[in-house]
Amino acid sequence: MTPRTAKNIITMRDWRKKTLTDVYVFDIDNTIFQAVGSYEKDYDLQKFVKDNTFFKNLFLKKLPLFYAIAKFFGKPNTLVVIQTARARKWWLGILLWLRGVKYDVLLERPLSNEQTSSQLKKSQLVNLILFRNIKIGNVFFIDDNKENRDVIQTLSYAITFNAEELNKSAIEKEIAEQIKRRFN
Repeated sequence: MTPRTAKNIITMRDWRKKTLTDVYVFDIDNTIFQAVGSYEKDYDLQKFVKDNTFFKNLFLKKLPLFYAIAKFFGKPNTLVVIQTARARKWWLGILLWLRGVKYDVLLERPLSNEQTSSQLKKSQLVNLILFRNIKIGNVFFIDDNKENRDVIQTLSYAITFNAEELNKSAIEKEIAEQIKRRFN
């Protein structure tokens, strides 16, 4: 868990006592940033491990959902979670801070974990919510991987969204607004 701001550091002690009306969970690859390497296409894990460096991640393209996080972060009774199936890296929290990602909780794959991405994400969310006794309303889970979304959808309190569709619709909306401004 890595709080993003000094205000959060002060208030994070009390977040377990709050009733959180909404928990927003964002994946990293192809959700808030373009995927590093080609793992999303060829599922070559060895190649991904080699490609997943601090410097390659530092220059990844921001996707539209990156900007959506700011709308949810800091709202009362809302928790923003960045969840990734990437193996834990000491520099990921620093990288997200440098890139301007605002979040309350960062969930990464423990180094010895061999679970599938979908089972890992489900168990981490269940652990975050149930075992820490957080009272919640809804969990909004945004991920580009259909298998991840399908497994999370089995949780009664989860609502899943396809990150690729949301990013595409945001881009199309922005283009339409630019065209409208240009011709009006």
